[in-house]
Amino acid sequence: MTAINFLFRKPRFPLIIDTGYGLLKAKSWAACEKRLATMTFPDMAPRDVIDATGEGFSLYPEHIAFSPLTSKKRWTKAAIIKLYNSSKRPGRPEYPTTSLGNKSLGKVVKDIVELLVAPIKTDAVLAPKT
Repeated sequence: MTAINFLFRKPRFPLIIDTGYGLLKAKSWAACEKRLATMTFPDMAPRDVIDATGEGFSLYPEHIAFSPLTSKKRWTKAAIIKLYNSSKRPGRPEYPTTSLGNKSLGKVVKDIVELLVAPIKTDAVLAPKT
């Protein structure tokens, strides 16, 4: 298993990682390390990472390294929700953009991580019984 590296400091959990294929959630270093070890990235470009406080980090896939040196240092609630809604998979609910003033940034991050953890709902069409 590949070890995770850090430059300067570690992000705070939970994390949202934009892999290039979709969003990945991470609730612990062990789970993050296990998941990243099996990932293939479309290219080796730095990936956006959002920590529990809304701080932006970069993940450098080539070195499996997290760094706070990124062009997007602070994420807003609206930007995080837009990222989730634009990259969500079919079957995942859309995150509402209403009542954001009543939610903290940390709450929005945790809510989206929970949406990424929740099972995907499918619309099953049942054949009539004969």
